[in-house]
Amino acid sequence: MKKTYNFPKAMNLHCKVLDDKVLKWAWEANLFDNPAELERCRVQKINWFTGFLFPEENKERLEQIMKFFLGLFLLDDLLDIVHNTEMIDFLEALKNGDSFHSDFRIHCLGNELNQLYRNFEKQQRDSFLLEQWQTEWHKYLEALQWETRIKMQRVKPNLEEYRLMRPKSSGVYLAMILIKKGKDRRGCVSDLLEISLARYIYLSNDLASYQKEKAIGDPHNEIILLMDSVGDDALSVVQRELKILREEFIPLTELIGINFNSCKKWIYRLLLLAGGCEAWTAETLRYQKNINGNSATH
Repeated sequence: MKKTYNFPKAMNLHCKVLDDKVLKWAWEANLFDNPAELERCRVQKINWFTGFLFPEENKERLEQIMKFFLGLFLLDDLLDIVHNTEMIDFLEALKNGDSFHSDFRIHCLGNELNQLYRNFEKQQRDSFLLEQWQTEWHKYLEALQWETRIKMQRVKPNLEEYRLMRPKSSGVYLAMILIKKGKDRRGCVSDLLEISLARYIYLSNDLASYQKEKAIGDPHNEIILLMDSVGDDALSVVQRELKILREEFIPLTELIGINFNSCKKWIYRLLLLAGGCEAWTAETLRYQKNINGNSATH
């Protein structure tokens, strides 16, 4: 019988308590336009995303990570609606630690994201991880600028360029840095594992959001872009690749763990990250076509 490979899944015990606390923080920080938007985040279990991805994190740090990723989700939602030169300038300002925007809510969001980014920056005692954190934050913002320009032009992104930029704009590399603890990932062939996992996670996300994005005419999805070349086979092509990625990734982590004992803890956190993405995708209502009468955003 052929062996099946599944990612481990767990939920952080502090998640549900922190969910209400972080939503209250976001409301008081003026990150929501109205109570309905806050309720949408509650219904979609946005903060559970962090609970699933970081199941072993302590309560204090999980709260900070939860605030950060809630901010990234809200920024992503805004960029689905507001795509103009002012938003490109705003993203450029974030690279430089600024947050000015004429819209008060967007300005507040930028200010909180900058503060949280700097807090994680200060926590990086390892110079290599500090440089990685700074680099990936800039790459993330640059990828969002790229997406915004494409939306302003009202054209489909090029597939190859999309495959290059999508992992960066997904935020997965930021999450992977936050699970690193320094020495326990040295010599772990981390680049190979991270590139493979980043593709698996964003491709899984595109699969989950495909129907919703197709319905609203949003072409920023690999399945939709693949349809230009392979037609209706695009869905099965992506499903097949995800299966192959999973079947190759898990045995590779097992092999690395055997040969590099110091990598085992980091590898397990990496596997939990992947499993957490799967678990949250199955739990959230975010990728349904309609939430409370409003189009859901990815």
